[in-house]
Amino acid sequence: MKRLKQHVTVKSITGIVALLVLFSVIVSIIGYRTFTNALLNQYAEGAFLTAQTAAELVDANRMDEYAQSGGTTPEYLAVWNRLDHLCNTSGSTFIYVIEPDRSDYGHITFLFSTIDHDSPYTKYDFGFLRETTNDEYRAKYRALYELATDRELVIRDKGNIETDSHITAMMGLKGSDGQVKGILCVQRQMDILTGVRNTFLNKVALAMIGLMLLVIIGQSVYLHRVLLRPLNLITEEAARFSTENKAAEHKLQESIRNRDEIGKLAASVDRMEEQIETYIADITQITAERERISTELSLATRIQAAFIPHLFPPFPDRPEFALYATMDPAKEVGGDFYDFFLIDEDHLGLVMADVSGKGVPAALFMMASKIILQSCAMLGQGPAAILTKTNEAICSNNQEGMFVTVWLGILEISTGKLRAANAGHEYPVLKPADGDFALLKDKHGFVIGGMSGVRYREYELQLTPGAKLFVYTDGVPEASNARNELFGTERMLSALNERADGTPEDILATVRRAVDGFVQEAEQFDDLTMLCLEYKGPQAAPARELTVDAAVENIPAVTAFVEAQLDAVDCSPKARGQLSMAIDEIVANIAQYAYAPEVGPVTVRFAFDEGTRTATLTFLDKGLPYNPLEKADPDVSLSAEDRPIGGLGIFLVKKTMDGMAYAYKHGQNVLTIQKRL
Repeated sequence: MKRLKQHVTVKSITGIVALLVLFSVIVSIIGYRTFTNALLNQYAEGAFLTAQTAAELVDANRMDEYAQSGGTTPEYLAVWNRLDHLCNTSGSTFIYVIEPDRSDYGHITFLFSTIDHDSPYTKYDFGFLRETTNDEYRAKYRALYELATDRELVIRDKGNIETDSHITAMMGLKGSDGQVKGILCVQRQMDILTGVRNTFLNKVALAMIGLMLLVIIGQSVYLHRVLLRPLNLITEEAARFSTENKAAEHKLQESIRNRDEIGKLAASVDRMEEQIETYIADITQITAERERISTELSLATRIQAAFIPHLFPPFPDRPEFALYATMDPAKEVGGDFYDFFLIDEDHLGLVMADVSGKGVPAALFMMASKIILQSCAMLGQGPAAILTKTNEAICSNNQEGMFVTVWLGILEISTGKLRAANAGHEYPVLKPADGDFALLKDKHGFVIGGMSGVRYREYELQLTPGAKLFVYTDGVPEASNARNELFGTERMLSALNERADGTPEDILATVRRAVDGFVQEAEQFDDLTMLCLEYKGPQAAPARELTVDAAVENIPAVTAFVEAQLDAVDCSPKARGQLSMAIDEIVANIAQYAYAPEVGPVTVRFAFDEGTRTATLTFLDKGLPYNPLEKADPDVSLSAEDRPIGGLGIFLVKKTMDGMAYAYKHGQNVLTIQKRL
């Protein structure tokens, strides 16, 4: 039943029927009133004509004689007979003559009273006295006697009525002196009028019912052919398309040939299916392309992360300084970068840079800038000369007009002397051994890549043991919250001084927490890169180094040396065994490839970070350059017979160690492995 009520046909027909009913009611009311008024006028005119005739039968000058006759004199009876005959031939119910009490018109006396012989009512006797029916009658009697009017009409179809609905026509009987001597009344029942009126209403009702039935049937057929069938076809096609997502071979316009809105809807659905099918194909292609781009960006992120130094502590065998750095790009890849490298055994290069722009272009420019900077720095020149050469190299082929801001410092490790130059980068922050972090407002040169021929100036600082250096990109002070307020230099300095005596890693973590607490839910707008250096000064080298000939027979000696170090730091048997396996493989590789067929030295250094409980082993030899990490990993899914010989040992070292890196520095192969204990 509920579904039937929701049907379009039912709703449409219900609306039309409701309008027809409303129209019928309005027509009936108007017809009822018009018809009733017409009949009433006709009745009234007929009654007055009868009253006029009756008035001619009664001699108004003899009203007193009629009143005193007792209703028995021949003259009285003659008049009564004529009135009675008129009453029964004119269709009147009553014809009577009354004489009101003229003091207040509250009573009337009947002088003549006739009745239709077929009427169920009874006439009034001669001389019958009764109260005036109501104030309306009293007012009309007064108006007739006072000559205010010649005739009056009373319509009675409501309230308490003695003789059903009727009309009464009244006329004053005037004597020869012009005065009213009595009132002649003609009463006609309204049963004929009521019957005709009811017949009219019944005919209207039957006509409307018939019209409604015709409308229901006609509208149902019409709606089914013109509206419902096309809509059902459109609905079925929409349901099919939502399941198959494929445009139909036969278009809706072939089945629906309407030229109205339904036809336009069918044409729109046909076009929509074709467009959606094309859109789905495009989206599928775009999605595949986005997945490819996402995969490539993910790979680019890993490549960039690997391209920047990320193993900490980076120089575990150098106790003269501690170093920590972080980079959080705003997008998948960023344009900021930091770098640090040993130029030689006594000089540490430090770089903090920010490339213009963001995303992949900035990342590519960043990688090129990093390579050029480090290459120039390894030539052994000062910071100003390094920036000058880097600027010339980048400007020589910078068609996109990109640039990079750079702060470059070279620390002489043995003395604490720091030479630096600034190419449009943020001010560095320096903390003396016994003071707080504060901005060092150094002199800025022009940005790298902005213009060729620029010469940069350098300056010199003296770091004492306990001093700390903090360099960063503008992503730190310019980090903004949801209200577009900047984090600012003051908040940065406050965060730095909150953990001024902590390690470089602790200091950077404190700054990052402060930035995150300020920014909260706002989107990161720029890359956020920081580096902190703590200068500890020259220290006596610990006796944690062993040099032996690179020969297989010396593997037990190296293992024993490392075992002795591990005994002091409470190493687990599993980690001890994994390190022992790594020593076997690495020393054997050096013995086999470094000096063959000759024999040369290999130095093994052991370092341990108490904070992270990480052991670092560094193997140094002066043999032929050889990077074991470049060798492809063996396919361990193959059987031993099918798998090529070699590579399995280094593969196992990669899998068991927490970090592994190779570099060729100062004529030496440097292989570093790290293991968390």
